[in-house]
Amino acid sequence: MDRLTPRAVLFDLGGTLIEYPSTIWDELSEQCVTNAREYVIRQGFDLPSEPEFIALYRELRDGYRKTAAETLVEWSVTRLAQRMLERAGLEPDGELVDGFFDAYYERVEPHIFVFEDTRAVLGRLRQRYGTIGLISNTIFPERVHHDELRKFGLTEFFDFTVFSSSFGLRKPHADIFYHAANLAGWAPSECVYVGDRYIEDIAGPAGVGMPAILKWHDSRDYPAELPAACRRIKSLSDLAGHLDIEPK
Repeated sequence: MDRLTPRAVLFDLGGTLIEYPSTIWDELSEQCVTNAREYVIRQGFDLPSEPEFIALYRELRDGYRKTAAETLVEWSVTRLAQRMLERAGLEPDGELVDGFFDAYYERVEPHIFVFEDTRAVLGRLRQRYGTIGLISNTIFPERVHHDELRKFGLTEFFDFTVFSSSFGLRKPHADIFYHAANLAGWAPSECVYVGDRYIEDIAGPAGVGMPAILKWHDSRDYPAELPAACRRIKSLSDLAGHLDIEPK
């Protein structure tokens, strides 16, 4: 395939630039809820037993997931926390909900890591292209992802970021890609998107005329037969086969 010649390069976050514990997520998330429950109890509030609280979490989480899959309207852990605490008979304020989330995320953070070639490739792209952006589906508050970008030294590479928990809609909804293209200052066809999931990161941008590159993970579920025109890489360094990543 010929190299693409975009005006802007846009990236997914998790699974593309940094990695989250996706293979053990449901198990880990219940540890997160247990830690959050213990935090609330330490604040002097009574809550249901741990099994009951986890059962409530599963019920509400599954409902939010189903609605998000059907409507592409994003949900969030903070909204779920608010609802869980209300169902437990509390009237939580913003401080308690934020504390619940921070205790929840405390169990996630140690598992997050940056791919070894992320900084080097972004540095070369930063010098080569006028605009670098980020579009990420997330059920976490935007603030924690900015903390992650700072932690891994990635903030400097991005002109803008779009997180579904703030935007309100999740990939593959067309509006999130149109919004990012507008922030980039170019038509969707003049941008290229790089992500690791087929529906969200390849079919989604393709729906608005934005070329995309799939970062392939052997552990991901992909369509049995990917379109022949689907560009694929195994690491960010492989972008050199699809983009000019040398500085001007």
